[in-house]
Amino acid sequence: MRPVPPRSDLERLSEGQTLYPVGLTITEAAALNASQLVKAVPDELGWRVTAEYWVGTVARGDLVVRVAPKIGAVQVLRLLAMADGASDLAIDDERVEVADDADLSAVLARMFVLEAERALAAGPLRGYRSEDQTLPVLRGRLRLRDQYLRRFGQLSPLEVTVDEWTIDTAENRLIRSAALALLALPGLTGAVEADLRRVDRMLVEAERLVPGVSTPAWQPTRLNARLHALLGLANLTLRHVSVESTAGEMVVHGFRVNMAHLFERLMARLLADVDPAWSAQVTLPLDHRQTLVIRPDLVRDDGTGWTGVADTKYKILDDAGKVSNADIYQVVTYCARLGLTIGHLIYADGGTPPPVYEVVGTDAAIAVHRIDLTALPGDLRAQVSALAVTLGPTTVTQPCGR
Repeated sequence: MRPVPPRSDLERLSEGQTLYPVGLTITEAAALNASQLVKAVPDELGWRVTAEYWVGTVARGDLVVRVAPKIGAVQVLRLLAMADGASDLAIDDERVEVADDADLSAVLARMFVLEAERALAAGPLRGYRSEDQTLPVLRGRLRLRDQYLRRFGQLSPLEVTVDEWTIDTAENRLIRSAALALLALPGLTGAVEADLRRVDRMLVEAERLVPGVSTPAWQPTRLNARLHALLGLANLTLRHVSVESTAGEMVVHGFRVNMAHLFERLMARLLADVDPAWSAQVTLPLDHRQTLVIRPDLVRDDGTGWTGVADTKYKILDDAGKVSNADIYQVVTYCARLGLTIGHLIYADGGTPPPVYEVVGTDAAIAVHRIDLTALPGDLRAQVSALAVTLGPTTVTQPCGR
């Protein structure tokens, strides 16, 4: 009989790995499926748990599942920062000082407390915040219209707008909320947890953001310059940390990243930095009745029409560099719809690309490109800059409708 691996093995999964058989309750399996980090499917001897494109950590009660990224947790956070446009956020392996196999939650929390220690060394940043108040005496600026409409000529109380000098600013709300979100994650060391609680106490006057509500906007200025990197980490944290009530009464906590989506967003951001004519996720009708649609990952429009199309694939090609038929079919369809003579496939692995595929019976050729996601930010930007020259503009074979 096949031995049943211990549940603790779920804390040591890698991208693309399958663990079977696993002892789970139906409620636990439903919670894990809802988290999207892994897929749990019932089988003869137990549950088959597969890690696909998601990496990170989720916890439901005493059940913890971790999926380690192939490229390492620190590199994933670098890519997230680049994809989110956090140019002030530099991630140094030596400064973070975590083990190579550390999970994303541990690395992010460690980075956060290190940056918070530096950014908040001089104390929390205060700022003015305008508030509408009703007061018995005049303070601030009188709102004449509200006074007339609400008080009907009465002289008291007064409707005023007051500029408060306070810690409860958009910046501090973001930082405190991120610290509290990180505290909910499993696997934190005692030292990191203590540092996160210290940040919470320092900013206790700042209102905690409600989960699911859009984060407040803040403007980079000279006054908040010391917080820029920390605010980048706070935004990154709040974007990817989730607290969910799923199957059962237990709450699921998690920090998860969809690597396929990350690769797509990263390519869109870096390509647009080089050539602003590129944009992401444009939905177009495929047939005349507009019952079918296409949604290429990347399209180029320089104002004269569609001049380029590309699709990102978070896949590793085989040793021969062979591309799947389905990937080719997809881009051929994009070329036919947009009237282009060449389309592009961008894969998330380094190496030599295969020759261009010239598709029989069409005017389309499909070029394959390979991006090394293990490269440092400067090298990665150089790869994409060279790619941008190759990608466009492209010859148009026919007028392409919108």
